[in-house]
Amino acid sequence: MKRTGPPKLAERILSILATSGKTGVLGDTEEEYRLILSEKGRFKADMWYVWQILKPMPFFVRSTLYWRFIMFKNYVKIALRNIKRHKGQAFINIVGLAVGMAVFLLIALYVYHETSFDKYHENDDRIYRVIQQRKASTVSGKSTYATTPPALAPALMDEFPEVFLATRIGPLSKILVNHGEKGFIEDKIYCVEPETFRIFTIPFVMGDPQMALHDPFSIVLSESAAEKYFGNEDPIGRILTLREKTDFKVTGVFRNMPDNSHFIMDVVIPFRTFFLFKFGLAAITEWSNYGSFYAYCLLHEDVDPIQVDEKFPAFLNRTKYQAYPTDENKKDIYSLQPLTSIHLHSDAQIEIGVNNNIRHIRLFSFSALLILIIACINYMNLTAARYAQRSKEVGIRKVVGAGRGQLVRQFIYESVLTTILSLTISILIVLLALPTFNTFIGRQLSLDLLGNIDLFFVLISVILCVGLLSGVYPSLFISSLKPITSIKGRALKSTKNAFLRNALVTAQFAITIFLIIGTLVVKNQILYILNKDMGYAKDQIVVLHTGDISTRDNFHNKLETIKSELTQNSNIISVAGSKRLPNYMTLGAVDILPGRETAGNIPVYAMWGDDDFIDVYGIGITAGRNFSKEYPADREGAILINETAAKACRWEEPIGKTLTYWGNRKGIIVGIMKDFHFHPIHRPIEPLCIYYEPLYFDYLSIKIRGLEIPKTIAHIERIMKKFSPNHPFEYQFFDAIFERTYQTEQKTGKQFSVMAMLSILIACMGLFGLALFTTQQRTKEIGIRKVVGASVKHIMFLLATEFLKWIVAANLVAWPVAYLVMNRWLQNFAFRIHIGWVHFLATGGISFAIALLTVSYQILKTATANPVDSLRYE
Repeated sequence: MKRTGPPKLAERILSILATSGKTGVLGDTEEEYRLILSEKGRFKADMWYVWQILKPMPFFVRSTLYWRFIMFKNYVKIALRNIKRHKGQAFINIVGLAVGMAVFLLIALYVYHETSFDKYHENDDRIYRVIQQRKASTVSGKSTYATTPPALAPALMDEFPEVFLATRIGPLSKILVNHGEKGFIEDKIYCVEPETFRIFTIPFVMGDPQMALHDPFSIVLSESAAEKYFGNEDPIGRILTLREKTDFKVTGVFRNMPDNSHFIMDVVIPFRTFFLFKFGLAAITEWSNYGSFYAYCLLHEDVDPIQVDEKFPAFLNRTKYQAYPTDENKKDIYSLQPLTSIHLHSDAQIEIGVNNNIRHIRLFSFSALLILIIACINYMNLTAARYAQRSKEVGIRKVVGAGRGQLVRQFIYESVLTTILSLTISILIVLLALPTFNTFIGRQLSLDLLGNIDLFFVLISVILCVGLLSGVYPSLFISSLKPITSIKGRALKSTKNAFLRNALVTAQFAITIFLIIGTLVVKNQILYILNKDMGYAKDQIVVLHTGDISTRDNFHNKLETIKSELTQNSNIISVAGSKRLPNYMTLGAVDILPGRETAGNIPVYAMWGDDDFIDVYGIGITAGRNFSKEYPADREGAILINETAAKACRWEEPIGKTLTYWGNRKGIIVGIMKDFHFHPIHRPIEPLCIYYEPLYFDYLSIKIRGLEIPKTIAHIERIMKKFSPNHPFEYQFFDAIFERTYQTEQKTGKQFSVMAMLSILIACMGLFGLALFTTQQRTKEIGIRKVVGASVKHIMFLLATEFLKWIVAANLVAWPVAYLVMNRWLQNFAFRIHIGWVHFLATGGISFAIALLTVSYQILKTATANPVDSLRYE
């Protein structure tokens, strides 16, 4: 049928515009429309009807905006009046939410920084690092290494058409660099190939990146290194001396690499020059030299890295690419690792830099989210309680015609206003706390939200959503009440509202209790680590890093003389030289113990040490003897193995057995060491060999007495300067080195402590606000009870029970969750504490004490009030 009336959509729009006399306007317009339709046709009738809509549109828009502004202004005025009228509750609301937002902002900045590592490179999605997995796995099952043979990178270019560019990088540490009278020990010297500057985005400010490393004795500096050595002078063409004997000419300066890089270079020299000095140029083509070299490659566009991984087995089956082509147990497995996943997702050994762990980031983020949830619950509870006090206002407004939508908008506006105030305060808190936070996490973060638009919009969206969602429940609840219920004040006595409010308090304290349990477990595990008998001494040992090869030569040839002169001081007990320190040996599982046939090949960790190493660190000998100068044959090759290695070999009598190591060198087992933790306690004790090598070491360990320590250190410095006058004197105490091994765990403990304290603070603020609300609500009841004979003690017990029963419920909820989460965290440690009842009972006692201290003042004030004042309340 043909349409005889106006268009439905147009009619609907006109009904919206006709704010008054809607029925009459629609009827008159439709009658006129039909008349025009019959006389002039449908098109003209439709055009006339549309014009009737367009004519009032400007007035409608102007009027709507005006009245919306008036209403918004009125809502803001009412919100500010309520904040002023209820200062205590408003303060708790705003500050509690601000603290939660501030914590969330700080953690968000940190998480954003940690997840942005290496993403600044132009081709970050095409850059990969090659990692290797050794076929003979270790006891702990961790056989993945970040290092690869130096010959790998050129072979990738030759054999893989998918690889566009490949490079080799080798880091050097503790290298002496001199410019005139200036001398510095550099920790960030890297040996690289020119392709490095094509693969990675490292802009040059001086020099040509393509030719900067063409000369074998060229050197490239970062801006900060150039300023350190040359100040404001032009560094190009200037000379720096490495290892006190080799001159390098500065050929380029590049911008400082960002902090969010998994390795940061300050001084760069050609890769081939490094090999020429250390191993001989022929070693650059070896496949058996694992060393400390890292291979990176840039794939062609649209190349799937899985295709490259699938080609590695065939590539390695060709004998020229194998260090041990006839030994199946020594063949390696290679794979590509995305550049952007190294910092958080790599579990390889011998990393090029210090990485973080995605589990730590998730734990940090989860803790911040819990704090924000506590703050939101706190806000929702107090807001709902405050809105319930305004039930009469809501009832009267409904009676005079206010709709539910208007009331919801009013309360949402108030919530958003409170959120904006909280956001402003939270930003101030972040600005004040950021320096301390940076020190805590070891980063240099800044609140440059305008400089990072993406982060700005994400954070603002999250925070505003928090404010809106936190205000939705209270506004919907109070606006849903019937006018008669609101006017009579029954909203305050709503059982449903009270139950939900108490459930939120339970959830809030359950989160707080979870964080307290986490804090106790982490702290106890850290204390267990720091106080556990590691199998070696930690106290009163001074450690010197002997520096680069040239400087070490001065020490090596005169080690006995150095020891003799150092021990002339009566406060120095003994001195030892070693390749590694006993707490962390990273020389890799590269040696094979030829045990009985049924045992097969057994990978072990290895290091060098002299005859005083065992004594300095107090490592026990369970069978045989220590290295000794009294046995000249020890210099030809003597070996100590630990108990785990002896058990793994399953020899009935290991003493006297001959082992082949490092290719064709041979040694005789002269003793068995008592097992000690030479790796962090996360891992089990693995097989270990110590080879007697008194002429090759990286560390001097000096055992001293705890007397006149400054004079003893001065004596050590004087002797060391005598043998190497140009080498800066640097020392550390071994117990400090040991504690740094567990920095991540200590930071986790501090993190839990801070989060627990903040959650306690916010929860206490919320509990105090609810105690204030509850006692005010029951003021008349308490007055009547006192009139009929109730004692202050009885009233206090009655009010306290109202809160403590929910604390009991919070403990019952939090305990199993905390046990599961923290027990899973402890699984990261091969040696760990047991989560016992003491942790839960202690946490229960702490939560009860906190709750009582929080509400006791308000309860005591209410219980001791004059009954006359209580009955006259309101």
